[in-house]
Amino acid sequence: STTVEPPRTTTVAPTTTTVEPTTSTPRPTTTTPKPTTTTVEPTTPSTTEAPITTTAVPPTPTPMPDPVMGTWTYAENNKTCVIAQMAMQFNLSYFDDANVTRNVLYNIPSNATVKSGSCANETNNIELQWRTSETSTQESTLKIVFALNSTEKDFALTELKLNLTTAGPAFPNAKAGEYVVLSNNQTLFKTPLKMSYHCNKAQVLNMTVNATGLGQPTVVVTKLQLEAFHEKGTNKFSIAKDCEAIDTPDIVPIAVGCALVTLIIIMLIAYLVGRNSASGQGYVSF
Repeated sequence: STTVEPPRTTTVAPTTTTVEPTTSTPRPTTTTPKPTTTTVEPTTPSTTEAPITTTAVPPTPTPMPDPVMGTWTYAENNKTCVIAQMAMQFNLSYFDDANVTRNVLYNIPSNATVKSGSCANETNNIELQWRTSETSTQESTLKIVFALNSTEKDFALTELKLNLTTAGPAFPNAKAGEYVVLSNNQTLFKTPLKMSYHCNKAQVLNMTVNATGLGQPTVVVTKLQLEAFHEKGTNKFSIAKDCEAIDTPDIVPIAVGCALVTLIIIMLIAYLVGRNSASGQGYVSF
């Protein structure tokens, strides 16, 4: 008998490979900056700074326009004795309300009026007046005095006196009620009688002041013509004598002094030479 074996059936189990997905979750990198804290230490000065003290310096004089020429006359008994024509600018100082010295230029106003005068035999004078401020109750004055020299038959200016109230815009921060007195008592502008003195060029005169600490005041006189002892019924100048340098008269005594010194030296030399000559010849005087 034939045995038929049933066919073998081999079932191959399927191989299932499950690939696990690789998941990489990157870790976030978190960097937290450390806060930087800077503490500023207060600076405390170890020393106390000394206060700066500034000394006030007197200001430079404010530029002034050139003075304007004025003409003034004085008469008595219908006869004019003094005629004055001039422009004057004073360079002077005053104390302000802080007691600081201030320097100014001041022009005599051409519209000053005649306050008084004199036509005496030996002296003539004229005095001008004006106000430095519209609100000022004090008047400023300028007095001009002339003297007669009857021997030499001439006249000269012998006094110039300014009494100036330091009030108004020309005197910033001036002390209330203050004034400056300037004077000159030199003999100036000698002129023959019946003539006038004339000088257009600027002439500088030194003035003296009534207070200390105010420096050396001066006045510049220009366009000058003066006549005293006029004794005429007109206000016209007599024929003019033109000016010379104010310091010219001082040259005369200096020259005389030098001549005397030179003469004495010459006489001394001659004496010594003569004495030596006599000694050389054997003659000696006792």
